[in-house]
Amino acid sequence: MRIVKKKLPLIIFIIFCVVLSLSYGIGSYFVNYALAPHITNEEVQEKINESELNQEELMIYKNSLKETQKGLEFQKKTKPMNVSSFDHILLQSQYYQNKDVHNWVIVIHGYQSQNTEMMSYGARYAEAGWNVLLPDNRAHGKSQGDYIGMGWLDKEDIASWVRWIVKRDSQAQIVLHGVSMGGATAMMCSGDQLEHVIGYIEDCGYTSVWDIFASELKNQFSLPTFPILDISNIVAEMKAGYNFKDASSIEQVKKSKQPILFIHGGQDDFVPTEMVYKCYDAATCEKDLFVVDKAGHAEARNYNPKNYWNKVFSFINEKMLTN
Repeated sequence: MRIVKKKLPLIIFIIFCVVLSLSYGIGSYFVNYALAPHITNEEVQEKINESELNQEELMIYKNSLKETQKGLEFQKKTKPMNVSSFDHILLQSQYYQNKDVHNWVIVIHGYQSQNTEMMSYGARYAEAGWNVLLPDNRAHGKSQGDYIGMGWLDKEDIASWVRWIVKRDSQAQIVLHGVSMGGATAMMCSGDQLEHVIGYIEDCGYTSVWDIFASELKNQFSLPTFPILDISNIVAEMKAGYNFKDASSIEQVKKSKQPILFIHGGQDDFVPTEMVYKCYDAATCEKDLFVVDKAGHAEARNYNPKNYWNKVFSFINEKMLTN
């Protein structure tokens, strides 16, 4: 009996170590799965059989092809530029400048994407006479980085691009326009009062990194938030340098002093549509809400490009450029 009592603390310690090791392994797996960069080949495109699409899906698909073609033409007019981030990684961007104007837009792409996929958005702004900057977010495209920032680290990178624009054009008026993770990035930037930024267009961004990961755990894997996300959050702080709960769009828009246009698809099954209402309600700045009822994730623009861009530019002209 004495021997058992003497060995009990050791057994408890061994069990603790095993549990800790397994927990760290689970957390590391999730962090690497969700935040490690994945190599993408932009020349590989999904083949779609148009005969299998319903009328609305076909309309969205054809509008997407038209917008993409505009983007390909616009991309030929852009030039590369690099800056160093706050944590000393090299960030890459493409830009287009009309030296006769001071209106700038930073177009921010989504998760596991890159700036080439946002050229069509840049093309629309260029057609309207704007200067355009299209960054590759950290750990995406040609930008360096070991872990995806999910908008939270990216907001600091966007600040670096804002400073680059201001050095180039001291009279710059800058709008941030982001889609999906880019939309969350725009919202997360909104609370930081970035110099010369006059407003934000956020399209289908999420309420927080914690919320979107919790949603994906449930929808894709049927897994509970506890303990998987809690463990992963600890690992993410150690590896990626940020906390999923701190990375909150809601808390940032509460502090915004510049106008925000909130856009979302009413049929979004990736970033739940309910998230846009929470963000919109939290914002105390000038704001507007544009929900395209029959659009899915990141489809608001392609559902009806004319309505989308009319809404975007009317909001900019009425709420931002007049201030």
